[in-house]
Amino acid sequence: MDAIQCLISRRSIREYTDEPISAQEIENVVEIAQMASCWENTQPIRYVAVLDKELKNKIADDCTKKFPWNTENIHAAPALVVLCAIKGLSGFEPDGTPSTTKGTHWQSFDAGVAAAHFCLAANALELGTLIMGRYDEEKIREILSLPEEYDISAIIGVGHPAVIPAANERKPLKEVLTFR
Repeated sequence: MDAIQCLISRRSIREYTDEPISAQEIENVVEIAQMASCWENTQPIRYVAVLDKELKNKIADDCTKKFPWNTENIHAAPALVVLCAIKGLSGFEPDGTPSTTKGTHWQSFDAGVAAAHFCLAANALELGTLIMGRYDEEKIREILSLPEEYDISAIIGVGHPAVIPAANERKPLKEVLTFR
């Protein structure tokens, strides 16, 4: 698949086949996703793959109670990746002072770039993904015994797509692009 086709064909997947996801498949995706640009090449992103069905379902049931659509989406996905950023790297000098007036903005920026690369890499390898942002971060941290310096940026369902939805309509170019 060429790059343009990969960008155009990537969708949020909510229905997966029963085929499990292997550790090797996740490694292949992360190896590609690691090429994402980041703040001063600090490489602050960490990927925590949850392949164990019971553990994944525990996260779904215990960490998304206020967001039932995420509960369903996590149950549907054969695997879950918890995308984390190490606190204090993106947008900060080595001594810990902020590099810009944006504070922790750059951490979120790096995480977003990494999530996009992860999902595009998965698409290129014929896997489907769904980025989710509504969850109980502290409960996930506890269940997975994540280090305190890991800030959970997103959770991503991963699997072999059973249904690939059509693209949603996009706003006209004249509405999203301005020339000066």
